[in-house]
Amino acid sequence: MHAIILTAGEGARLGSWTANRPKGMIPIGNRPILDYLVRGIVSSGIKKINMVVGYGKNSVMSYFGDGSNFGANISYFFQEERTGTLEAMRIGMSDDLDGFILVPGDNYVSSDSFSKLRASSGLALLSGKAERWSKWGEIELEKGKPRITFDSPEAYQRIHFTGIAKLDTGVANNLINSSGKHIGEALQLALPKSDFEIIESKHWHNIVYPWDLISGNRMAFNDNQLYRNGKIERNVTIKGEVSIGKGTVIRSGTYLLGPISIGNGCIIGPNSVVGPSVSLGDNVQVGSFSEISDSIIMNNCEIGSYCSLKGTVIGDNSRIGSHVVAIPSSRDIMYFNQTFSVSDRGAMIGDDSIIGNRAILQGGSILMNKAEIGDGELYNADFQGESI
Repeated sequence: MHAIILTAGEGARLGSWTANRPKGMIPIGNRPILDYLVRGIVSSGIKKINMVVGYGKNSVMSYFGDGSNFGANISYFFQEERTGTLEAMRIGMSDDLDGFILVPGDNYVSSDSFSKLRASSGLALLSGKAERWSKWGEIELEKGKPRITFDSPEAYQRIHFTGIAKLDTGVANNLINSSGKHIGEALQLALPKSDFEIIESKHWHNIVYPWDLISGNRMAFNDNQLYRNGKIERNVTIKGEVSIGKGTVIRSGTYLLGPISIGNGCIIGPNSVVGPSVSLGDNVQVGSFSEISDSIIMNNCEIGSYCSLKGTVIGDNSRIGSHVVAIPSSRDIMYFNQTFSVSDRGAMIGDDSIIGNRAILQGGSILMNKAEIGDGELYNADFQGESI
C-alpha cells in the first residue's frame, strides 16, 4: 500500500511563516508538521510515499530526500499550479497504485491513526474532534451510514473529517471526476454510493490560522522525541520530559519544566525559566532572567534578558530585545477581513522580525514577516497585512 501526501499549497493564512516553505514545513514540537505525518505513516508499515509538492518544494525535498532516513521510499510529484486537492491527488496517483491512504500535509494526527486506517478492511475516513469548523466538513451518521455536511458553523467537540482517507483507485477517480471543489465536497457526493468505515483519531489538529500553531505545538508533545545532549551547568533544574540538542548550553540557575524540545546550538540562561510546552529551534539564544512558556521559538532567534513570552510564536531569524512582554489574552481580532475570537494567546511574530527593548505586545497581535517594533512601543493593533 502507498500513501499520498499533499503538500503543494502555500498556506496563505500562515503567510508570516511561509515565505520560504509550505505550511507543512512549519515546526510544531520542534519538527515540521510533515515530519509527524511521514513517521506515522512509516510506523504503520507503509513504506512507499508519493509526495505532491509545489510551493516551497525545495524545503520539503531537502528535508526528506529519498525517505531512507525515515525508513521510507519517497517519490515526488509536482503540482506547479494551485489547482486544488483533487487535482493534487490525481497527480500523486502513479500507475502501480491500487489502494492508498490520502493525507493532506497540514494536519497533526496521532501516529497510530495510520495503523488503524491500514488495518481497516475497506474504504475508511479518519475523523477527529474539532475545536472549530474544519474545511473538510463534519461527519454525521444517517441510518447507520456516514455523510459529510457543511451546514453547521458550530464546531466544538463535533466529529469532523480530517481530510485523511483510505481509498481505492476506483473511488479516487470518481472523486476526481465529481463536481466537488475539494476532497471533502467530492466525498459528500460519493458517500451515499460507497461504504466507508469511520475511524477516530485520538489526537487531531487542523492547522489553518496562526493561533492554531500554539495548540498544535501542545498536542505535538504527545510524540516528543526524547534526547539529552549538550552541556548542562550546575544548579540547573530539569523536570518532566525535556529534550536538549547537540551543542546546546543550559546556563546555571535555569529551570526547565517539560514538555520541552530544545534544538542544537542553543544557549539558555542563566537564571531563566522555560516551559511547559515550549519548542526552541536550532541556534536560539535566550538571555538571563527570561521566562518562556507555551510557545514556539523557531530557528536562529535571539531573545533578550528579562523577557516574558507566553502563548507566543516567533518566526525564524527574529530578534527580540530585552524586557519584552507578550501578554496572553482572549479577545476578538480582525484577520484577513474576518473577525475571530482568540483565547489565551500572546503575540504571533513572523520570520525575520525585530522587536525593540521594553516593547509590550498585546495578546492576539499578529505580525507579518520582517515586522519591526521600536523600543518601548505598545503594540495592540489587529493584523495589518504587509505593514505595521
